Amino acid sequence: MIKKILYTLLFLVCFLFTSCWIYPDYKNYLEKDGVLYFEDYETMKSVIIPQINKSFTAWHWSGDQFDKKYQQYFGNVVVNDEDYQYLVESNYIYAVRNLPRAEVKFIVNGKVQDNITKIGECYWITTSNNQGVIFYQN
Repeated sequence: MIKKILYTLLFLVCFLFTSCWIYPDYKNYLEKDGVLYFEDYETMKSVIIPQINKSFTAWHWSGDQFDKKYQQYFGNVVVNDEDYQYLVESNYIYAVRNLPRAEVKFIVNGKVQDNITKIGECYWITTSNNQGVIFYQN
């Protein structure tokens, strides 16, 4: 009986650690006027995944899930001009804004849409190579 309890506890502990997103060490980043600026992708990912999971509790993204979604939606939105300008003038590569609501222009099939779309809370990522991606819930 004790062996069964020990095996069950061991299983639960192993399951607990495999289902958690363990945050890797990350480098310095800058927070300026509510915008986060990062020198590398891994640091950006380590910092914003917990924020995304907290904001959008149904998502529970891991690092691999973030990578897939980032690649899937990369280039889906016009960049934030202010963030892009700061990236060009600095050594940072990524800027991330967490906004309670935003008005953006989406890019569909490589073409900027004429209409401005209003969305709720979002994470708007701008890169130093003038590309953007936005994560939000409908």
